[in-house]
Amino acid sequence: MAIGCAKKNAAVDNRTTGQDVWLVNTDDIIHFGAEKDKIKSIDTPIFVPVRDVGLDDNALVYAFHYEGVTKVYPQSVMGMHEIVNDKIGTYYYSVSFCPRTESTLAWNRMINGKITEFGVSGMLYKENLIPYDRNTISHWSQMKNLCINGSFIGIQPETGLLVETTFALIKNAYPDALVLDHELCTEGSCGTGGGREFGDPGNGDETTILPPEARYFGVLKDENLLLFELTLFAGSTRVIETRFGNMNLVVAGNFEEHLFLAFIKDSRLKATKYYAVQNSLPVVMKDDIGNEYDMFGVIVKGPDKGIRLNSPVAYLAQTFAWQTLFSSITVFK
Repeated sequence: MAIGCAKKNAAVDNRTTGQDVWLVNTDDIIHFGAEKDKIKSIDTPIFVPVRDVGLDDNALVYAFHYEGVTKVYPQSVMGMHEIVNDKIGTYYYSVSFCPRTESTLAWNRMINGKITEFGVSGMLYKENLIPYDRNTISHWSQMKNLCINGSFIGIQPETGLLVETTFALIKNAYPDALVLDHELCTEGSCGTGGGREFGDPGNGDETTILPPEARYFGVLKDENLLLFELTLFAGSTRVIETRFGNMNLVVAGNFEEHLFLAFIKDSRLKATKYYAVQNSLPVVMKDDIGNEYDMFGVIVKGPDKGIRLNSPVAYLAQTFAWQTLFSSITVFK
């Protein structure tokens, strides 16, 4: 979903430290004032064809698709660098990964008409990654999808669909995909800066009962969160239609394939119902007017071929992170 870059979020309180204004309590920021870029982002990524990559089939990867190009970011690489600044054609975006919360997002790097890069600030908000943008040194909460300090305070960046799945699935479904190359990176040149120190995860909202040591698929709308238990999609591909906020959602998933997707119904389409498609990846669902959709929401067959569904802000994360970062949580039943 393209969230307007000028949109302000007024649901959080202003907090101050010195002359700086923050939208979060700085007591909840780990390593406040840490050295920037101790963990180095990848700013000039190199890619190789998926057929030339020797990743284990079960390795987790993050896939981004734009205008027919599919790029793949292995979790093993993202865990070392946390941020990759990339582009496809004239679309500039950043992929961020927080190893602690196991959350990942893709942000549009065009903010208020200027292209920026994101870097690793060294700070964590409630144990979640805080990227900073290098144009203005504004700080952003990754999971809240929100600028929490700096020139863009209160702004929500535009996000793109980033699919977490296995290397085997991407390799088979998108044989022309390109995979981020990491062969030339050594521990010294990567500048990973050693390990991070973490405290124990917080308990979060005690009124929300979620099992510990689990991951949920979440859809975010401002400060409101809708969570889906992953086992809802066990046994076969399943499609769930629901309404959240002002969005009519189509959520598709397959637990065994490690594939969880969320789309927003398109008012341009005459479709009224969506159905799961089994064993036909990259196609995951179809509608009642004959369109077939791939895992990135692109209609690959049917009367509306070529149209792509928008996606909300949606990603996987650990239970403790959902509970500590959000107070308004609904668990889908």
